[in-house]
Amino acid sequence: MPKDLSIQKILSILLSHIKLIILITLTVTVIAFGYSKFFIKPMYSSSAIILVQNHYSGNQTPTEETTSSTDQRVWDSDLSTSAKLADFCTVLFMNSPQMTSVLEGCSLSITSENETNFLRLTVSCNDPQKAADVAKNVCNVAPEVFMDVYKAGQVDVIKPASVPTSPSSPDIKKNVMFGFLGGLVLSILISLFLDIIDTTIKPDDDLFKMYGIPVLAEVVDFER
Repeated sequence: MPKDLSIQKILSILLSHIKLIILITLTVTVIAFGYSKFFIKPMYSSSAIILVQNHYSGNQTPTEETTSSTDQRVWDSDLSTSAKLADFCTVLFMNSPQMTSVLEGCSLSITSENETNFLRLTVSCNDPQKAADVAKNVCNVAPEVFMDVYKAGQVDVIKPASVPTSPSSPDIKKNVMFGFLGGLVLSILISLFLDIIDTTIKPDDDLFKMYGIPVLAEVVDFER
């Protein structure tokens, strides 16, 4: 039968199913914790920061080959902002066969630091030492990849990669929180659904809602 669900009625329904709500919520939370802890393989991430420049700094002298290739050089006017250079290098490094050849099955992500030409290279895999070694290899290959395209400039390692001490994923606390919230929402929906499909007449005003006739008295079931 149709239900007139008000806020007060919903709260009453939830209180009547409080044990079911607690049971489902705790069950889903425990499942989320167990799955994150024992079934998801931990991943470790090692990051390095490099600086890409389309011109030579004072501590590096351009070679005769690069100075003679002025027609291939990328000038400051060609790249109006450092962020644009960073975007170009991100695409270049992510699609370079030289880069992918040193990844050894690890994943690589590249992000620009605050829209500058500082790039953060992050290598992730299931071995912390391997993640750090591959990140260092990526930094070593980056200058060669850069010079093959731009012919002038330099790539400097600002922050070298280090061995991570804790996994970057899975985030067990985050997964448990999502499991708790998901279990809570699921238990509330189940409680409301069970009440909607319940056609039994309760000892309240159900008869009045069904027939529009006030109930004058009730027969008490003393055995119950």
